[in-house]
Amino acid sequence: MFETHKLNDKGFSQVKSFKEAMSEVVRVSSLLMNDGREKAIFETKIEEAVFFGTKAIANNPSNHTETINY
Repeated sequence: MFETHKLNDKGFSQVKSFKEAMSEVVRVSSLLMNDGREKAIFETKIEEAVFFGTKAIANNPSNHTETINY
């Protein structure tokens, strides 16, 4: 039921590119926002999206070297 995927070099490269792109989105967007509740929620939701985006990349069988089942 619970699987862990060990990423290969291709997977690491894709995760790195994804996180760099998302960091740029947050950096640019944050410049347009005042500090406050809405900005904090925005940052939390982006953090959540990055988690699931990274998981989606890792779930691609061509991006991992090993799957560990628990």
